[in-house]
Amino acid sequence: MTQGYYAGISGLVSNQYGLDVVSDNLANVSTTGFKSSSTEFADLFTQALVSSNGSGTPTSDDLGVGVRLQVTSFDMAQGALMPSDRATDLALQGNGWFGVRSNNQDYFTRDGSFTLDASQSIQGDVNSSTSHLVNGDGMYVTGTMLANFAYNATMDYGDTTTSGVSGAYVLTNPTFDVPLNGAGEQGNLEFPTRLAYPVTPTTQAKFFGNLGIDPQVRTISTDLISSSNEKNGLQLTFTQSATQPTKGIAWDVVATVTSHDGTTIYDTQKGQVNFGTSGELKNSTLSSVNNDGSPVTINLGSDFSGLISTAGMGVSSSSQSDGIAGGTLTKYNVSSDGTIIADFSNGKQSAIGRVAVYHFQNDQGLNRNGGTYYEESSNSGKPVFWTDAAGNATAGAIVQSGRLEASNVRVDVGLTDMIIMQRSYQANSKTITTVDEMIQKALQMHR
Repeated sequence: MTQGYYAGISGLVSNQYGLDVVSDNLANVSTTGFKSSSTEFADLFTQALVSSNGSGTPTSDDLGVGVRLQVTSFDMAQGALMPSDRATDLALQGNGWFGVRSNNQDYFTRDGSFTLDASQSIQGDVNSSTSHLVNGDGMYVTGTMLANFAYNATMDYGDTTTSGVSGAYVLTNPTFDVPLNGAGEQGNLEFPTRLAYPVTPTTQAKFFGNLGIDPQVRTISTDLISSSNEKNGLQLTFTQSATQPTKGIAWDVVATVTSHDGTTIYDTQKGQVNFGTSGELKNSTLSSVNNDGSPVTINLGSDFSGLISTAGMGVSSSSQSDGIAGGTLTKYNVSSDGTIIADFSNGKQSAIGRVAVYHFQNDQGLNRNGGTYYEESSNSGKPVFWTDAAGNATAGAIVQSGRLEASNVRVDVGLTDMIIMQRSYQANSKTITTVDEMIQKALQMHR
């Protein structure tokens, strides 16, 4: 009869554990990235009763002696994605974990409440400032950084005149491809706060259009980028030559390179352009001009591919020049695969790193480390990256910038579980009192 005591006590203890789990879930309804847990119970060992039917009986003769908490399992259901006002806040839509590091210990979390801290790569040089991507506890977010930028102490970031101090990081290789290193080779993400997009001086200017055949002055202009990141102007002025060929038409041309405001003339070159009887370009003696120290090739085309001079169509003109103006960093963005994109004031972009998204063979095997942090275990296996058909590492989930994953705790389920646990607890306590009454009754029995 005392066996009922122990069965009831085991029920009280097990349901108390279950109530603790439910209470923890409900307490974390508003915790970012929280994954709720559920309890799984199992009966204790059973005791075989003596049966007159022998061992061949088709019915069971076992008597259970209680219950125990077998395991608490994680609910990995997707939490709602809530909007945030910070671009560095990240959420995962799908499977996967962010990696954070503290004191050389790696943790994994779904909480993407990240921000940028401030530090200096070169002690004492304020312009060498960088920022790590960290979470609210100061842990470093892990991923892969590209080596496509370097510090230049003489770089004018546009404020040398006012601050008197030069220096900035300069992008050396604009790209959008960030191949991830191995899952165990990820490092801290560190971004320069002063990052410049390098200037690419203009090397060629192309001109198109129809000069017509009327003896009027024609002009075509285009913009040039100098090696000092100045925007200059190139103007071609066409005047019909005093001496014309027997066939076709000839134009004298003057090329002038000036500063953007027109106050400084950097170069003036003269030449002649000859066109055939159908208006096609035959040849030109104007080859290049000096753009404040950088040579620029003048390309007028050939035959009918560039400039023409004919009466068969209206007068028109257009131009095209290469070169990229330098720019300074305006902000960082994170793309859907975790690539970190730097935006520049000249409208250009480039990747400089990538946030790693880790996966495990068995997420249920992760060890919970408090808060929303988890650690790998022998049951979870090592963190890995998912790969595509070509063997390249992929995120395996959509990285949402400016969003956070809310807790996946369902209040309605939690309150229902609480009622069930409470009633079960009451029932087991009733079992104990009932067995106690039965024992008292037995002790009161006498002949």
